[in-house]
Amino acid sequence: PVVFYPQVLKNVRVKSKPDAQNDPDVQLKVLEVGKKLGDEGRILVRESGTEPVIRVMVEAGSDEICEKYVDSVIDVIRDKGHLD
Repeated sequence: PVVFYPQVLKNVRVKSKPDAQNDPDVQLKVLEVGKKLGDEGRILVRESGTEPVIRVMVEAGSDEICEKYVDSVIDVIRDKGHLD
């Protein structure tokens, strides 16, 4: 059977999509979140094709977990000075 998880998607306006997407600290946080989620969810961080934003999406067992992990990635993007 297909299992549906809660999902949170946030768009983050950035100065440079490639710089934010390829930042080693951002990539490390995404890997860390992915490991914590394991088989109980997933994380996707990608550049928008049409807007100056990075899309951060998490699916997990609860809305609270989704929000926590999405915000943790956005915090790194902010801390590294990528926000526009």
